[in-house]
Amino acid sequence: MRDGASSPSSPSLPTSFEFYIGGSVGPSLYVRLVDDGRLLYEWASAGGYSGVVMEASPTGEEWAQFRETAGRLGVWEWEPEYVSAYSCCDVTYWHLRLEMDGHSIVVRGANAYPGSPGLEVSKQFREFRAAVERLIGRGP
Repeated sequence: MRDGASSPSSPSLPTSFEFYIGGSVGPSLYVRLVDDGRLLYEWASAGGYSGVVMEASPTGEEWAQFRETAGRLGVWEWEPEYVSAYSCCDVTYWHLRLEMDGHSIVVRGANAYPGSPGLEVSKQFREFRAAVERLIGRGP
């Protein structure tokens, strides 16, 4: 862990965290929390897996920012499933499992996103994905 990182028992760390987004075309990202607070992640392209697993150790401050963003975006109120009628071809799938601060959610989607009535990726979901990418040191 980087200096200032929280211990795994700290309330600022999730007890469970897994996020995936990808599909048959385009890039994909898979992130998961391991027991000691590290995040393992993999970037890939064209729907495959790169086989290169990288590691990040977010600080307590980074987790606090993620927790604030998740709360502000209403993640805990997301529906269990978002599926578009157009989920037959060139599908982007995503999955989130998160347990943090007494909240727990498992949600998934296929060409549909919280806060979007159509195929467009919602601002809400883009902000959440950016928060995940910041945790692994690859976001804005």
